[in-house]
Amino acid sequence: MRHPTLPITSGPITLGLIGLALSTLTISAAATPAAAAAHHSTHHTIRYASVDACTAKDGATTPCHTWRLDLLDGKRVALKDAMVWPLTAKGKPNKEMQAPLSVSGDGESVAYFRKSDHRLVVREFHGSAHAMGPVHVMPKKLLPRGVGMDDAWVRLSQDGARLILGYSVKDGSNRARIFDVPGARETGTISAFGTFSGFSGDGSAVLVEQDTDENTTGLGVYDAEGDELARVVPPQIVAANVPWALSSDDRTVAFVTGAGKKARLRFYDATTDQTTGSVGFSLPSDAAVEMIDWTGEHEVTLHLIRSAKVDHVTILRVDTRTGKTRVRDSYKVRAGTFTYQSCGG
Repeated sequence: MRHPTLPITSGPITLGLIGLALSTLTISAAATPAAAAAHHSTHHTIRYASVDACTAKDGATTPCHTWRLDLLDGKRVALKDAMVWPLTAKGKPNKEMQAPLSVSGDGESVAYFRKSDHRLVVREFHGSAHAMGPVHVMPKKLLPRGVGMDDAWVRLSQDGARLILGYSVKDGSNRARIFDVPGARETGTISAFGTFSGFSGDGSAVLVEQDTDENTTGLGVYDAEGDELARVVPPQIVAANVPWALSSDDRTVAFVTGAGKKARLRFYDATTDQTTGSVGFSLPSDAAVEMIDWTGEHEVTLHLIRSAKVDHVTILRVDTRTGKTRVRDSYKVRAGTFTYQSCGG
């Protein structure tokens, strides 16, 4: 099973390594999926998108059938117009991997390439096959000549109002294009992109991990027009503890260090190159942070992984002032899944 929370590379991802998470937590009162759903939204939202796994004649496992949206209330909706297989640069389907797709952090939008015309679209979602909202169609010819969908990835911001399309070119470097979703227009590009780390909490900026000439880890912040807001080589305590999340102030980066009762949520200012404090909280000793997002002025949301529970997901909210934790959602991914894409925050 694959869980592409980070941009998909052209190389295969080992099954079972990435789509992992917790079924239970001892750090706060366990929340049932129904209770979590009631808190997270006043109406149905997307919990995760997934596509089935099929076995080919040569024994290889491939994505198949159609993308489906599992909802917080337990219902399931088929996303029939989403491409399952990406097209190569020659226009042929690459059936060894899934086509790019992303769910917004609030679970109310999904981005994908459309089957009928191969256009990149963002569909608003309101809870059932009969309540899907408008579709925002991005401009034509988004990928340069010689670059296929199988060299591309997409990500939505927390509220679904921003979309980023990244891709690799022949020399191995990465590019990214940023879009305003309601206006269906491109707002900016980032030419020396690096590795996508996430949108800021309000979608106004993009956080990027970048290699430097000295073989160290760099960090870059860009606004929605692609203009650089900050570029820095952070201290080792930051560089060694990805994933990172960028606050709506476009400068404060949150990350986690330690494990168990020694876990700490730490903060770093990308404009001053200074760590700016931390707060302690508790995690199971074998848990690791797979995703982190700012979901409020004083809140980050963590997706946790645990090697013993490859098909369970637990999403944890942490108060950035007190370290108080609360389980937002906990669920088991359906059996027979090739890959799944959780909502972010």
